[in-house]
Formats: sequence, structure tokens, C-alpha cells
Amino acid sequence: MNIAYLNGNFLPKEEIKISPDDRGFLFADGIYEVMKWYGGFFYDSQSHTTRLKRSLREIQLKWDEADTFISLSNELIKLNSLNDKNAMVYIQVTRGAAPRTHHFPDYPVRPTVYAFAKELPTSKEQGLAGIGIMLKEDIRWTRCDIKSVSLLPNVLGMQEANENGFAECIFARNGFITEGSHSNIFFVHNGILRTHQESEFILSGVTRKNVIRMAKKAGIPLKEEALHEKELINIEEAFITNSTGEITPVNLINEITVGNGFPGAVTSLLINEFRAEIASLKV
Repeated sequence: MNIAYLNGNFLPKEEIKISPDDRGFLFADGIYEVMKWYGGFFYDSQSHTTRLKRSLREIQLKWDEADTFISLSNELIKLNSLNDKNAMVYIQVTRGAAPRTHHFPDYPVRPTVYAFAKELPTSKEQGLAGIGIMLKEDIRWTRCDIKSVSLLPNVLGMQEANENGFAECIFARNGFITEGSHSNIFFVHNGILRTHQESEFILSGVTRKNVIRMAKKAGIPLKEEALHEKELINIEEAFITNSTGEITPVNLINEITVGNGFPGAVTSLLINEFRAEIASLKV
């Protein structure tokens, strides 16, 4: 039986009911967060909590129990017997149920807080030979730094990528590559590791942040500077990052083969560094 969480209660998932007047349902008026569980611990849970709180602030949504995110997540892992598994916890907080108006409700409304846990594949080799990704124009709004549940452009992009045999959709805004539908992206260009700078056009990825830290520690030259799509023909390496997929090499972007078509030295080094850090954190 899958146990989920709703507004302070842990319940069988099939018993959970949310009002049709919930503003998350009507307006996508809410935010979410995802953490990965490594059979005993969440990786960098503090950064996930910090980002959750920031997203709440940015949309002026008050959830007084935001500091319970980690304990709530641990309980979901326990209740679903995932303690020794690779898993993820998803949490979503919306502005709650109220009569439909475009402005915020005129009276205090309790936010709707929903969370669940699920097991993830344990194969570390999945995707490590490299994946193909699709590049298209970024049609999303200009506050991609908020982890909003309003993901329709991401869904449409990912669906188009899926239909064309690609594993991810990457966006470009005015020619400059921003991020993916559910990942950040890095390139090695002229020997320098590059990724889009922190801005309203990308999500501040937790794995992205840690990869940057690891690259600096390893002495890899790094620039937080957007790559123009015209430069793709000259890149040596590329990889995407996210919480559940960690670091995944990219060997094809549309019709462009990346480097020699295999994961490069920088990508491989960072994958090994990331794995070593995870291993060091295991009890």
C-alpha cells in the first residue's frame, strides 16, 4: 500500500482527495520540490529545504510548517518501506481551496500540502553511455527560478522530444541555451566547463550547485556563462544534471554529435566525484 501525505495526515494514496476549488488545480498556483533518497539519507536536504522556502516566498505563499519538510520526507520513506532503497520524495504546496478569483483569496486560506515517495531504479549505468537531447525555443515564462507547478511548456517540450526519440528537451532563449524541461545543462567548450548563470531564466538546481562545487575543487576551468546555440558545433562535451538522474552525459543534440560521441574526460571525472561523495555519505 502506497502511503502519501496531505495536510498533516499520512493516508493511503487512493484515499487522498483534493478540492476542485484548489488553486493548484485551477491556476497552477503552487510550488513543488523533489529530493532523492540514497538508501539511508537524502542528498543535500538543506539546499532542497532552502529552495522550497525561497519558492514559497517568491509567490507570497505562507506555509508555517515548511521546516517539517525533511522530517515529513523521512516519515514517508519509513511508511513506504523504502529505507534501504533508492527513492524520491515529491512535495507540492498550493495556495489552497477558495472561490475562483485571479487575485489571492480575500481571507486566510490553509495551503494544500501533498507529498509522496516512490522507489527509483537502482542501475547506475543507465544513461551513462550518453543520451540524445532536443533543442528548441524557450517558450516558458520569465520566472523559471521559481519551482512552480506550472509546467505545461516543459511538458509540451518533453513530449515533442519523446516523440522524436530524445531523452530530454533543452531550451534556448534568444539563441542562448538556458536549461532543460527537468534538468540543468553543462557544456565543455574550448576546455572550459560552462553553464547558464544564475538568473530568472533557470532553476537553481541542487545537483547543478554541487557539480559546480566539485568542478572548482577538481581545478576544472569554469564559467557560469550561457552558451549560444551557434557554439554547439564546437563543444567537446555536454551533460545534464538533476536530483534523480544526477549527472547524465549527452552525446547528441538534435543532429549534432557531441565530441566523439562518448562521455568525455570532464564528464567522467565529475560522475566519479559525485559517486564518491555519495559513497562517503553512506553509513
